Amino acid sequence: MYCDRCGSSIGTGAQFCSKCGKTLSPGIILVPPAAVGQERRVQGHIQLLAGLWLANGILRLLGVGWMMVAGRLFFPFSRGWNFPFGNSWPFGPFFWGGLFSAGIFLTVFGVLHLVLAWGLFERQPWARTLGIVIGFLALFRVPLGTALGAYTLWVLLPQSSAREYEQMAGAGGQLNSARPSY
Repeated sequence: MYCDRCGSSIGTGAQFCSKCGKTLSPGIILVPPAAVGQERRVQGHIQLLAGLWLANGILRLLGVGWMMVAGRLFFPFSRGWNFPFGNSWPFGPFFWGGLFSAGIFLTVFGVLHLVLAWGLFERQPWARTLGIVIGFLALFRVPLGTALGAYTLWVLLPQSSAREYEQMAGAGGQLNSARPSY
C-alpha cells in the first residue's frame, strides 16, 4: 500500500504516513508511486502558476499605465504643439490612435491574466481552458511570456492534468477529499 499524498510505502495498519505525516483513513487507497507523480502535477504547481499569472497581469496593467503617462510626457508635440522650427507634427492623430489601440489591447490581456489567476486560485472549472488558450498566446511573447506559456501548458495541457483539475475543481480545491453521499 502507498500514501495517496506522497506515494511512499505504508505498512499495514498505519495511522500516519511516515514520510509526509498525512493522517490515513481506514480505507487506504492503493496508489503506485509512479502514478502519484503524474496525477499531482496540477496540485503541486497550481498555486505558483496562479501567482505568476497574477504578477504578469499586474505588471501588464502597470505597463499600460506607464505607456499612457510616458506618451503624454515625452510626445507633447503630437497634441498640436509646435516643433522648434514651427511645424506641427502631422502624424499626431495616427500616433495617439495607435497608442490608444495598443493600450486597449494590452489592457484586455492584463485583465484576462488577472481573471485567469483568480480562476486558478479558486479552482474554477473554466480556468484550465482559459489557461491553455492564454498559455498558447503567451508563447509568442519572447522570452518571459514564452517561459510562462510553456510552464502553463506543461501543467494544464496533459489529459492526466485535465482529470486532476476536474477532481480539484469538483472537490473544492482538495484532491481525494471525502464527499458525503446523500
